[in-house]
Amino acid sequence: MKVAYLILAHHQPNHLAKLVTALKGSRAIFFVHIDAKADDLAFRTALGKASDVVFVRSRKRIYWGGYSMVSATLSLLSTARASDDSITRFCLLSGSDFPIKPADQLMNELISEKEFLRVDRSLDVVDGSGFSNRTRFYYFNDVPFNLRKVLSRRVRRDPYSKVPLYHGSQWWSLTRDAVDYIFEFLKANPDYAQFMKHVHCPDETFFHSIIKSSPFAGRITQDFEGARDLGGNSQSKVHGAHYIDWPAEGGRHPKTLGIEDYSELVQSNGLFARKFDEQQSKDLVAKLQSTT
Repeated sequence: MKVAYLILAHHQPNHLAKLVTALKGSRAIFFVHIDAKADDLAFRTALGKASDVVFVRSRKRIYWGGYSMVSATLSLLSTARASDDSITRFCLLSGSDFPIKPADQLMNELISEKEFLRVDRSLDVVDGSGFSNRTRFYYFNDVPFNLRKVLSRRVRRDPYSKVPLYHGSQWWSLTRDAVDYIFEFLKANPDYAQFMKHVHCPDETFFHSIIKSSPFAGRITQDFEGARDLGGNSQSKVHGAHYIDWPAEGGRHPKTLGIEDYSELVQSNGLFARKFDEQQSKDLVAKLQSTT
């Protein structure tokens, strides 16, 4: 059994090196995608040459809210999946993450059959939140910003009909069986990826909708449809396998974590946390390094 850590990075090469070092072990393999808008030399230098670190060759220029994020994730997944049949767990991380559990506890969770995925709502239900608009209009988030503002959310579109669509947290940790199912679904339904290319923030819908309609739906760790306390589920700071502190007022960026968050981090059910800044979070990272 091996774990593939799929890392999307665009800055902070030194923190990325700390992340990889913290997760290194005989059963860990790292697959790294560096945003094509960034120079990857600093990242390669920080990580050095190691047999357990693979830089994905097919790099994408990633834009917030665009399908480019999904495309980069699929590039990571396909590279990792083809590289080693003994990989049984695929963990999606960002270069601003860090583990918050001891290595043995982390591995015990990852060898389970859990699908660490957070699903918060159906996008086929129109409500006051506006989330359903993400799939009901055409969005063009991978084009330059000014053009994006002109084109996006101007034209209505027909809903996708083959599977219900759901929304949740971008970050997940899935078993190989679930990942294999995703690729089988995409091969059988090429129109799904085509539809998602014009969804707003499709990285928060693409994988969730497939797994929710799969034989693995019952393994999802955070599913609003099975939650005993719907309000508690939506307010939880655990997102799949991640601890993330989003602002209460619906801000676009999660809190940058500091030393004051240490106790809550280690007591949470999360396995990883985000986001960390090389300067603002350095004391917190140092303490996590010494205690986990």
